[in-house]
Amino acid sequence: MLNSEKAILAMNDVDDSYLECAREMLGYKAEVKIRSTIKRRILTIALAATLILSLGIAAYAANLFGLRELFATSTRGEMPEEAAELIIPQGGELESDGWRAQVMESYCDETTVLITIRISADARYLVAPTDEDTNSSLSVIGLSGEETLGEYARQEGKSLLFVGAYLDQRTLGLISAGQRFENASPQEMTIYFEGARSGEFTAPTETYCTVVALVWPPEADAQDTDSYVIERHTLPVTLAEADKPSQELFTPADPYAVPGYKLGELNLMQTPLGISLCLKMNVLDQKEAEKLLTLRLEGVEFHGAGSIDPNGYALFSQGQGQFGDIPRIRFLDWDKNTIAEASFERVD
Repeated sequence: MLNSEKAILAMNDVDDSYLECAREMLGYKAEVKIRSTIKRRILTIALAATLILSLGIAAYAANLFGLRELFATSTRGEMPEEAAELIIPQGGELESDGWRAQVMESYCDETTVLITIRISADARYLVAPTDEDTNSSLSVIGLSGEETLGEYARQEGKSLLFVGAYLDQRTLGLISAGQRFENASPQEMTIYFEGARSGEFTAPTETYCTVVALVWPPEADAQDTDSYVIERHTLPVTLAEADKPSQELFTPADPYAVPGYKLGELNLMQTPLGISLCLKMNVLDQKEAEKLLTLRLEGVEFHGAGSIDPNGYALFSQGQGQFGDIPRIRFLDWDKNTIAEASFERVD
């Protein structure tokens, strides 16, 4: 089976540092504390899908796949105007044999990095995400039919172009990252990248995005990785960080309120995308600590990335609401039952 892990393993001529970064961002290294999710949203409304596939590049001209539009979801709503004003147009691009990639837009603040990358190919290719394979459904590239991607590619005499991307996660201080793939047509795809930062890093003015592509020709054996053509290209990305967010610091009324942990300082920041939470949590009992799944800040709903990092911090972003003068947090187990509650007092 062709997938992103095999794509990485097949890249024998790529520098190890790039492979390690790619592995970490895709979540294949158990000892690395970064958590990665890869998600896809295919347009499911028949009329909209038909319209986009018929318009092709015109869909891009209408900016249906702009950073602001891709950020918006049914759960977190539209991007706040304050954040939208900080979106920066990009220009980094590359051209390969019959396909090209371009970094379109970026956004960055102390807790979140957002980037869109556009992939377009000529009629020789079908563009698909790296987490798919030759046995995947045609729906992943916006088509209907009973054939798999591999079967359809052979039938049409086209090569499959599996594409993904990753950022310099160490420089940016990313603690989690995810991609979403949007096909405007079988030859056009936008990669939406969203990364959560620890808040301890200052964004570099210049960084990079690495595009990884794997070409599967129609005559290739799906099990024969020697048939795959692997490419890696590094594109420049310019980031402009928002002004320093306002911060409010709190200390726990009871540091030992959560079984298996000692709670430390709670930092609540107001960023252009909403409230960000950073809570120090030292593990005292690993077995007890493993029972904890997530947390809820009273009065605030978080819509961005969230994690309780084994390195000692709970980090959540893009919260909407108000947390009050005495913040209260509920801690939930894997069944979403409350196992502890803690209140916090403001640090003068």
